[in-house]
Amino acid sequence: MTTPGPQGDKHRSWPYAVTAVLALALQQGWEPRDVAALGTVLLVLIALVQSAGSRGE
Repeated sequence: MTTPGPQGDKHRSWPYAVTAVLALALQQGWEPRDVAALGTVLLVLIALVQSAGSRGE
């Protein structure tokens, strides 16, 4: 079992990071369909990283 560091549990910060990236893309004038595609890619990437990380535990 891991102990969270001084900044908290890093595994739970990814939703905030993804939300911030998607909001920034919208503010920069990206088309909604492009933002949706970006969100899909980010979620798949996170799933792959978490899957690979859980094999080492």
